[in-house]
Order: sequence, then C-alpha cells, then structure tokens
Amino acid sequence: MHGRESTLRMFAWLFAVAMVVAANGCAGCGQGIREPLPEDSTPGSGTSELLSNGGCPKGSKCGIDKALLASICPSGNCDTGGTGNAKGIYAATGGNYCFKAGNTAFFCPEAFVTIEKGLFLEGHYLDDPSNRTQRPVHARFEGSSTSVYVYAIHGDGTRLTIKYRVNGQDYSLTGAEVSKLILQVPGLSPGGSSGVSYELQFFPVQTEKTAKDGVSRYELRYRNTTLPDVPANWSRHCEANDEKADAFVVSFLEGQRVNSVSASVTDDATVTTMACESGSIVTCLAWGYTPWDVSTGQRDVTRDYVYRSCLQAKRAAYFVGASDFKSYTKKGTLILKRDQYGYGFEQDTIPRVEAIWGPQGAVCFNPENRRRPDAEAWAGQDPNNLNTHGVPPCSPADWSLQGKFATGPAEKQQEPSKP
Repeated sequence: MHGRESTLRMFAWLFAVAMVVAANGCAGCGQGIREPLPEDSTPGSGTSELLSNGGCPKGSKCGIDKALLASICPSGNCDTGGTGNAKGIYAATGGNYCFKAGNTAFFCPEAFVTIEKGLFLEGHYLDDPSNRTQRPVHARFEGSSTSVYVYAIHGDGTRLTIKYRVNGQDYSLTGAEVSKLILQVPGLSPGGSSGVSYELQFFPVQTEKTAKDGVSRYELRYRNTTLPDVPANWSRHCEANDEKADAFVVSFLEGQRVNSVSASVTDDATVTTMACESGSIVTCLAWGYTPWDVSTGQRDVTRDYVYRSCLQAKRAAYFVGASDFKSYTKKGTLILKRDQYGYGFEQDTIPRVEAIWGPQGAVCFNPENRRRPDAEAWAGQDPNNLNTHGVPPCSPADWSLQGKFATGPAEKQQEPSKP
C-alpha cells in the first residue's frame, strides 16, 4: 500500500513540474546552445549556420550595445593619420572628394547645414581635417545674375530638395528641377573671409539604379569663380582613380553628420551630409543599409546601428575604436557580407569570416581571413605580425550584442560586393 502511495506521489510531482514548464512556454529553452562546428571547420573560420539572419529571437545576442553609438573621438583631437581626403568614408580610398583650387585639392565639402541664420556649406580644408568650417550659401538661377535667397537643403530618403524664397514666397526644387539653381559659396580660405569662391550645380543621374536600390544620385559640377572676369570651366566632383560611372556621383544622408576621419556618426537635424557614391556613406545606403525603416521613413535605432557598422566594414577600418583610423584595403577589393537582420539586399554566404563589426570597427577579427593580406594594404604594419589592438578572434564566428555585420574575403564562385 505504501509503495503504491509513493508511486502516486511521484507521478503527481512529475505532472506538476510538466505543467509549470508548459505554462512558462519553456522560456529560454535552447538559449546559448550552438550547433557544433563541422568536422572540417576550425573555430573562427566562420560558418553560415552560426551567422544566420532574418531576425533575432530572444536571447543574449539580441538588442544592440548603445554605448558603441557614442562618438569615437569626442575631443576632436585624435591623430588623423594624414590629410582628410579619401579615407574610404566620403570617397573610396585613393580618390578625391575635395574641391580644387587650380590643380590642387583644397576644400572638402561634407554637409549642408540649415539653421536660423540661413544655409551653410560645411567641410574642412584638405590639410586640416580637424578644423571644420561653415560658409554661407547663396544662389542664382541659371542664365541670370540676380541673387536668390536659398534657405534650406534637405536629403530626405537621399532625395535632394532645395528651398528658396522670392518676394516673400517660398518654393522648392526637386528632381530634374534642382539643376535650375546654381549655388554660390564665397570666401573659402583658412585665414579669413576672403579667399576662393565656388559655384555648384546638381544634375540627377542614374535613375535606373535609384529604382532598384532607392538611392537618389546626382552629378555635382563646380567651378572656381574667384576671378569673376576670368571664365572658369566646370569640373565634376568626386574625382576617382578610375572613370567608372559611380566615380562622379553624390548622394545625401539626412540628419546625420559623419566624421571624415573615424566615420563616427552624430545625429543632427540641421545637417544633410553629402558624399561620393564610391565612399562608405553612400555605398552602404545602396547596399540596403539605411538608418531608417524604408517602409515608414522613420529612423530606426537597430538599422542605424547596422548602418554605422557598415561604414567601418566597407572600408576595412578594423581598429577605429582603438584610435587606429586607417582603412586596410584598396579600391576594387572584393568582399562578402551579411547582417544579422537581413536588412541588406545581398546576404552572402561567408565560408571564411574575416570580421564581425560594430559602429567602432571590428568586434572580432580573424587576421588569417583578411580581405587584403598583402603588405601594400597594411602599410605601417608587419603583415606577418599584425597589431590587432586587442581585438579578439571570431571564435566561434557568431553575432553578439556588439557585432551585427559580418564580412569575409570573396570566393571566386560568389557574386561579391565592391568596397
């Protein structure tokens, strides 16, 4: 009799435990459990099984590390590592995104700023990237010398809008109409108000590409008008080391200022950033990594986190968080890429993971899988004994709270992306 009662009590206890588990929905079941690596894989080599995407179930890998959204160089006194031209951010490494004075790169425009005082062009002089300056923007219609008051430039969803006022009436230009207005930027000089003056004119281009990726593209032409009596030829902005179509194309990023040394991003509603398509700012947008939800147009903090990670990954700036601002790649290098959420248009399979990225560079790095192992790309370092600034290997290669974007060297059978 006692044995039968013990059996019944045990059965009742097991039944109660089962009901509790069912009621909790097995919360946390399987969290932290990873599939074993294939026998022919080694930790850090990278497997698609671990780098899955398309969502984020509850667990320690979800969410983002918002601390990494902070400015990388809040003092503004970080070592720039040379001039402020073409670090892979505003234009591809080896290119030029600075206006020329004569045959010399002079002023590097980065954003239009709309404030109560009016519209300003913001940038820096080539040899002084930490010293940002703003100059007022005026305007005239093409074929007319009469001044027009232009008070705002926006790039909502990358689409350029120019706002101006005539006789107290406000007007806006978008699409092909933006070419009707010629912008004037006077007095660019490191020493004071007098100096080099420029005129700027935008022309929409490559609309078929815009239909595919949603990025509006413009050809920006400029000319030096410092000597009004001397005819000046128009030049195309975004000079590159090749003649490809994207070499002379710009687009816009609304509401964010991007540091030209570190690619650190600061939210600022007054700013419309302008960059060349070959640089990471525009390329990441064209890859599908917008800091806003394309279905609503609203800023999304998770998408923004992945976009900022892409800014570093595209240009191989592994160690930005350690104040090493170098881009360890060369234009034309092929890479594979994917992100945790499936935001990007292309989600490549990555047989060998190079790095997993956050907004301050690589959160883990496998030197043996780096996209450019040659000494040329690693100038200043011993390619056989890299200083990785304490960045750990990707072992195993998987998403984390910090790392949401992965890259690897392109395999011949893949359709890779070009930085």
